Amino acid sequence: MLFGKRDYRFCVKVIYLSRMSDQIRVAILTGGISSEREIALQSAEGVRQALGLYDDVEMFDLPSQLDLFLEKRGEIDVAIPIFHGKGGEDGSIQGFLNTLNIPFLFSDTEAHAIALNKVITKELARSAGIHTAPFVVLEKKNRNEGTYKRPCVIKPIDGGSSIGITLAMDQESFEKGLDEAFAHGFTLLIEDSIPGDEYTVAVIEENDKPVALPVIAIKSKNAFFDFESKYNPHLVEEVCPAPIEDSLRERLQEMAIRIHQLIGARHLTRSDFIVDKEGVIWFLEINTIPGQTLNSLVPKAIRASGRKIEDVFTEWICDVLH
Repeated sequence: MLFGKRDYRFCVKVIYLSRMSDQIRVAILTGGISSEREIALQSAEGVRQALGLYDDVEMFDLPSQLDLFLEKRGEIDVAIPIFHGKGGEDGSIQGFLNTLNIPFLFSDTEAHAIALNKVITKELARSAGIHTAPFVVLEKKNRNEGTYKRPCVIKPIDGGSSIGITLAMDQESFEKGLDEAFAHGFTLLIEDSIPGDEYTVAVIEENDKPVALPVIAIKSKNAFFDFESKYNPHLVEEVCPAPIEDSLRERLQEMAIRIHQLIGARHLTRSDFIVDKEGVIWFLEINTIPGQTLNSLVPKAIRASGRKIEDVFTEWICDVLH
Protein backbone atom coordinates (compact mmCIF):
# COMPACT_ATOMS: atom_id res chain seq x y z
CA MET A 1 0.00 0.00 0.00
CA LEU A 2 1.21 3.50 -0.82
CA PHE A 3 0.74 4.86 2.69
CA GLY A 4 1.43 1.71 4.71
CA LYS A 5 -1.07 0.75 7.38
CA ARG A 6 -3.64 3.47 6.71
CA ASP A 7 -7.31 3.10 6.02
CA TYR A 8 -9.24 4.11 2.90
CA ARG A 9 -10.41 7.37 4.44
CA PHE A 10 -6.84 8.54 5.00
CA CYS A 11 -5.75 7.63 1.48
CA VAL A 12 -8.65 9.59 0.00
CA LYS A 13 -7.70 12.61 2.11
CA VAL A 14 -4.06 12.47 1.05
CA ILE A 15 -4.89 12.04 -2.64
CA TYR A 16 -7.33 14.94 -2.48
CA LEU A 17 -4.91 17.22 -0.67
CA SER A 18 -1.97 16.33 -2.92
CA ARG A 19 -4.02 17.50 -5.91
CA MET A 20 -4.85 20.73 -4.12
CA SER A 21 -1.43 21.29 -2.53
CA ASP A 22 -0.38 23.95 -5.00
CA GLN A 23 -3.39 26.01 -3.86
CA ILE A 24 -2.87 25.63 -0.10
CA ARG A 25 -0.90 28.48 1.43
CA VAL A 26 1.12 27.36 4.46
CA ALA A 27 2.78 29.70 6.96
CA ILE A 28 5.49 28.30 9.22
CA LEU A 29 5.79 30.49 12.31
CA THR A 30 9.03 30.11 14.21
CA GLY A 31 11.84 31.82 16.10
CA GLY A 32 10.51 33.39 19.26
CA ILE A 33 12.53 34.92 22.08
CA SER A 34 13.11 31.92 24.35
CA SER A 35 16.49 30.33 24.99
CA GLU A 36 15.46 27.66 22.47
CA ARG A 37 15.12 30.09 19.57
CA GLU A 38 17.96 28.63 17.48
CA ILE A 39 16.63 25.09 17.83
CA ALA A 40 13.17 26.31 16.80
CA LEU A 41 14.63 27.83 13.63
CA GLN A 42 16.34 24.54 12.80
CA SER A 43 13.13 22.62 13.46
CA ALA A 44 11.20 24.99 11.20
CA GLU A 45 13.65 24.40 8.39
CA GLY A 46 13.18 20.65 8.84
CA VAL A 47 9.41 21.07 8.54
CA ARG A 48 9.80 23.31 5.48
CA GLN A 49 11.84 20.64 3.74
CA ALA A 50 9.26 17.99 4.66
CA LEU A 51 6.56 20.08 2.98
CA GLY A 52 8.15 19.84 -0.46
CA LEU A 53 4.74 18.77 -1.81
CA TYR A 54 3.43 22.28 -1.26
CA ASP A 55 4.32 25.06 -3.68
CA ASP A 56 3.30 27.92 -1.40
CA VAL A 57 5.12 27.70 1.95
CA GLU A 58 6.42 30.84 3.66
CA MET A 59 8.38 31.05 6.87
CA PHE A 60 7.91 33.90 9.33
CA ASP A 61 10.50 34.60 12.04
CA LEU A 62 8.58 36.08 14.96
CA PRO A 63 8.51 38.61 16.48
CA SER A 64 10.73 40.43 13.94
CA GLN A 65 8.42 39.54 11.03
CA LEU A 66 5.15 39.92 12.90
CA ASP A 67 4.04 42.92 10.83
CA LEU A 68 4.71 41.02 7.60
CA PHE A 69 2.74 38.03 8.88
CA LEU A 70 -0.20 40.23 9.83
CA GLU A 71 -0.05 41.91 6.44
CA LYS A 72 -0.32 38.53 4.71
CA ARG A 73 -2.69 36.81 7.13
CA GLY A 74 -5.60 36.99 4.70
CA GLU A 75 -3.61 34.89 2.21
CA ILE A 76 -2.80 32.10 4.69
CA ASP A 77 -4.82 28.87 4.78
CA VAL A 78 -2.99 27.10 7.60
CA ALA A 79 -0.22 27.92 10.07
CA ILE A 80 2.37 25.59 11.55
CA PRO A 81 3.79 27.01 14.79
CA ILE A 82 7.32 25.69 15.38
CA PHE A 83 8.48 27.15 18.66
CA HIS A 84 10.22 25.60 21.64
CA GLY A 85 9.74 26.95 25.14
CA LYS A 86 8.03 30.06 26.45
CA GLY A 87 6.28 32.38 24.04
CA GLY A 88 5.36 29.74 21.51
CA GLU A 89 5.00 26.33 23.11
CA ASP A 90 2.99 27.69 26.02
CA GLY A 91 -0.24 28.41 24.15
CA SER A 92 0.31 32.12 23.55
CA ILE A 93 0.88 31.86 19.78
CA GLN A 94 -2.00 29.41 19.50
CA GLY A 95 -4.34 31.84 21.24
CA PHE A 96 -3.15 34.56 18.86
CA LEU A 97 -3.93 32.36 15.85
CA ASN A 98 -7.36 31.57 17.27
CA THR A 99 -8.02 35.29 17.52
CA LEU A 100 -7.01 35.73 13.87
CA ASN A 101 -9.18 32.72 12.91
CA ILE A 102 -6.24 30.99 11.22
CA PRO A 103 -6.26 27.16 11.44
CA PHE A 104 -3.04 25.68 12.82
CA LEU A 105 -1.34 22.36 13.44
CA PHE A 106 -0.62 20.72 16.78
CA SER A 107 -2.39 21.26 20.09
CA ASP A 108 -4.67 24.10 21.04
CA THR A 109 -3.90 26.68 23.71
CA GLU A 110 -4.77 24.68 26.84
CA ALA A 111 -2.71 21.56 26.08
CA HIS A 112 0.41 23.61 25.35
CA ALA A 113 0.00 25.62 28.56
CA ILE A 114 -0.40 22.45 30.62
CA ALA A 115 2.51 20.60 29.04
CA LEU A 116 5.01 23.44 29.38
CA ASN A 117 4.31 23.70 33.12
CA LYS A 118 6.07 20.61 34.43
CA VAL A 119 4.44 20.85 37.85
CA ILE A 120 0.88 20.87 36.48
CA THR A 121 1.73 18.01 34.13
CA LYS A 122 3.19 15.90 36.93
CA GLU A 123 0.15 16.54 39.14
CA LEU A 124 -2.16 15.45 36.32
CA ALA A 125 -0.10 12.34 35.76
CA ARG A 126 -0.24 11.49 39.46
CA SER A 127 -3.99 11.96 39.50
CA ALA A 128 -4.23 9.38 36.71
CA GLY A 129 -2.14 6.85 38.64
CA ILE A 130 1.02 7.38 36.57
CA HIS A 131 4.32 7.19 38.44
CA THR A 132 6.33 10.39 38.51
CA ALA A 133 9.31 11.19 40.72
CA PRO A 134 8.75 12.98 44.06
CA PHE A 135 9.46 16.69 43.70
CA VAL A 136 9.43 20.10 45.33
CA VAL A 137 8.96 23.54 43.80
CA LEU A 138 11.42 26.33 44.61
CA GLU A 139 10.96 30.00 43.75
CA LYS A 140 13.91 32.33 43.25
CA LYS A 141 12.83 34.62 46.08
CA ASN A 142 13.00 31.62 48.43
CA ARG A 143 16.27 30.22 47.14
CA ASN A 144 17.77 29.92 50.63
CA GLU A 145 15.11 27.36 51.47
CA GLY A 146 16.52 24.96 48.88
CA THR A 147 18.66 22.27 50.46
CA TYR A 148 20.32 19.16 49.06
CA LYS A 149 18.96 15.90 50.49
CA ARG A 150 19.62 13.24 47.85
CA PRO A 151 20.48 12.95 44.12
CA CYS A 152 18.05 15.13 42.23
CA VAL A 153 17.36 16.80 38.92
CA ILE A 154 16.94 20.58 38.93
CA LYS A 155 15.05 22.22 36.07
CA PRO A 156 13.01 25.35 35.27
CA ILE A 157 9.32 24.42 35.39
CA ASP A 158 8.66 25.88 31.95
CA GLY A 159 11.76 25.10 29.89
CA GLY A 160 12.65 22.58 27.22
CA SER A 161 15.50 21.10 25.20
CA SER A 162 17.15 20.24 28.54
CA ILE A 163 18.26 23.88 28.86
CA GLY A 164 19.04 24.85 32.45
CA ILE A 165 18.75 21.27 33.71
CA THR A 166 21.33 19.85 36.13
CA LEU A 167 21.82 16.51 37.85
CA ALA A 168 22.92 17.25 41.41
CA MET A 169 24.82 14.57 43.32
CA ASP A 170 26.10 16.66 46.25
CA GLN A 171 25.70 20.07 47.88
CA GLU A 172 28.19 21.77 45.57
CA SER A 173 26.53 20.54 42.36
CA PHE A 174 23.14 21.36 43.90
CA GLU A 175 24.13 25.02 44.38
CA LYS A 176 25.52 25.20 40.85
CA GLY A 177 22.34 23.60 39.57
CA LEU A 178 20.23 26.27 41.24
CA ASP A 179 22.36 28.98 39.64
CA GLU A 180 21.99 27.40 36.20
CA ALA A 181 18.25 26.82 36.43
CA PHE A 182 17.46 30.24 37.91
CA ALA A 183 19.30 31.78 34.95
CA HIS A 184 16.45 30.46 32.81
CA GLY A 185 13.42 30.87 35.06
CA PHE A 186 12.08 32.14 38.37
CA THR A 187 10.49 28.86 39.50
CA LEU A 188 12.25 25.50 39.63
CA LEU A 189 11.21 21.89 39.82
CA ILE A 190 13.54 19.77 41.95
CA GLU A 191 12.72 16.08 41.57
CA ASP A 192 14.36 12.92 42.83
CA SER A 193 16.75 11.32 40.38
CA ILE A 194 15.43 7.91 39.32
CA PRO A 195 18.23 5.59 38.17
CA GLY A 196 17.28 3.53 35.15
CA ASP A 197 17.02 3.39 31.39
CA GLU A 198 15.63 6.35 29.48
CA TYR A 199 13.05 6.03 26.69
CA THR A 200 10.94 8.41 24.67
CA VAL A 201 7.71 7.75 22.78
CA ALA A 202 6.12 10.00 20.17
CA VAL A 203 2.37 9.95 19.62
CA ILE A 204 0.83 11.10 16.35
CA GLU A 205 -2.81 11.25 15.35
CA GLU A 206 -4.18 9.38 12.35
CA ASN A 207 -7.84 9.39 11.44
CA ASP A 208 -8.48 11.37 14.63
CA LYS A 209 -6.97 8.64 16.82
CA PRO A 210 -3.65 8.71 18.73
CA VAL A 211 -1.05 6.20 17.57
CA ALA A 212 2.20 5.55 19.43
CA LEU A 213 5.33 5.39 17.26
CA PRO A 214 8.24 3.01 17.90
CA VAL A 215 9.91 3.43 21.29
CA ILE A 216 13.34 5.09 21.23
CA ALA A 217 16.03 4.09 23.73
CA ILE A 218 18.32 6.96 24.74
CA LYS A 219 21.84 6.31 25.95
CA SER A 220 23.72 9.53 26.65
CA LYS A 221 27.48 9.62 27.15
CA ASN A 222 26.97 12.52 29.55
CA ALA A 223 25.53 12.16 33.03
CA PHE A 224 22.04 12.46 31.54
CA PHE A 225 20.31 13.45 28.28
CA ASP A 226 21.26 17.13 28.53
CA PHE A 227 21.20 19.89 25.90
CA GLU A 228 24.69 19.07 24.66
CA SER A 229 23.98 15.39 24.04
CA LYS A 230 20.47 16.08 22.71
CA TYR A 231 21.87 17.94 19.70
CA ASN A 232 25.26 16.26 19.31
CA PRO A 233 24.92 12.79 17.73
CA HIS A 234 28.43 11.91 18.95
CA LEU A 235 27.36 12.18 22.57
CA VAL A 236 24.22 10.08 22.49
CA GLU A 237 23.00 6.78 21.09
CA GLU A 238 19.34 6.81 20.07
CA VAL A 239 18.12 3.35 19.17
CA CYS A 240 14.83 3.17 17.28
CA PRO A 241 13.04 0.85 17.63
CA ALA A 242 14.37 0.21 21.14
CA PRO A 243 15.64 -3.35 21.70
CA ILE A 244 13.19 -4.16 24.49
CA GLU A 245 10.62 -6.82 25.22
CA ASP A 246 7.20 -6.43 23.65
CA SER A 247 5.54 -6.13 27.05
CA LEU A 248 7.65 -3.10 28.01
CA ARG A 249 7.22 -1.55 24.57
CA GLU A 250 3.45 -1.88 24.83
CA ARG A 251 3.38 -0.41 28.32
CA LEU A 252 5.47 2.60 27.27
CA GLN A 253 3.35 3.23 24.19
CA GLU A 254 0.12 2.87 26.13
CA MET A 255 1.34 5.34 28.75
CA ALA A 256 2.42 7.86 26.10
CA ILE A 257 -1.05 7.73 24.57
CA ARG A 258 -2.69 8.13 27.99
CA ILE A 259 -0.65 11.26 28.75
CA HIS A 260 -1.30 12.65 25.25
CA GLN A 261 -5.02 12.32 25.88
CA LEU A 262 -4.78 13.44 29.51
CA ILE A 263 -3.57 16.93 28.57
CA GLY A 264 -5.94 17.17 25.60
CA ALA A 265 -3.19 17.21 22.97
CA ARG A 266 -3.72 17.16 19.22
CA HIS A 267 -1.67 15.80 16.31
CA LEU A 268 1.69 15.29 18.04
CA THR A 269 3.42 14.84 21.40
CA ARG A 270 6.54 13.14 22.68
CA SER A 271 6.76 11.78 26.22
CA ASP A 272 9.93 10.90 28.11
CA PHE A 273 10.26 8.08 30.63
CA ILE A 274 12.69 6.31 32.94
CA VAL A 275 12.34 2.57 33.56
CA ASP A 276 14.00 1.56 36.83
CA LYS A 277 15.66 -1.76 37.62
CA GLU A 278 12.35 -3.12 38.96
CA GLY A 279 10.65 -2.41 35.63
CA VAL A 280 8.59 0.50 36.97
CA ILE A 281 7.90 3.22 34.39
CA TRP A 282 8.39 6.78 35.62
CA PHE A 283 6.98 9.65 33.56
CA LEU A 284 9.34 12.62 33.15
CA GLU A 285 7.64 15.15 30.88
CA ILE A 286 5.69 15.65 27.66
CA ASN A 287 6.50 17.91 24.69
CA THR A 288 3.74 19.35 22.52
CA ILE A 289 6.04 20.70 19.79
CA PRO A 290 8.99 18.31 19.85
CA GLY A 291 12.09 19.06 17.80
CA GLN A 292 12.01 18.56 14.04
CA THR A 293 15.73 19.00 13.28
CA LEU A 294 17.83 16.46 11.42
CA ASN A 295 18.90 14.90 14.73
CA SER A 296 15.51 15.14 16.44
CA LEU A 297 13.73 12.12 17.82
CA VAL A 298 10.26 12.46 16.27
CA PRO A 299 11.38 12.41 12.60
CA LYS A 300 13.44 9.29 13.40
CA ALA A 301 10.43 7.58 14.96
CA ILE A 302 8.17 8.53 12.03
CA ARG A 303 10.62 7.06 9.54
CA ALA A 304 11.15 3.95 11.69
CA SER A 305 7.39 3.36 11.67
CA GLY A 306 7.41 3.16 7.87
CA ARG A 307 5.65 6.47 7.43
CA LYS A 308 6.72 9.50 5.45
CA ILE A 309 6.90 12.81 7.29
CA GLU A 310 5.16 14.62 4.44
CA ASP A 311 2.23 12.18 4.63
CA VAL A 312 1.86 12.76 8.37
CA PHE A 313 1.82 16.54 7.97
CA THR A 314 -0.58 16.25 5.05
CA GLU A 315 -3.17 14.47 7.18
CA TRP A 316 -2.83 17.07 9.92
CA ILE A 317 -3.28 19.89 7.40
CA CYS A 318 -6.31 18.11 6.01
CA ASP A 319 -7.66 17.71 9.54
CA VAL A 320 -7.62 21.43 10.34
CA LEU A 321 -8.89 22.52 6.91
CA HIS A 322 -11.85 20.16 6.70
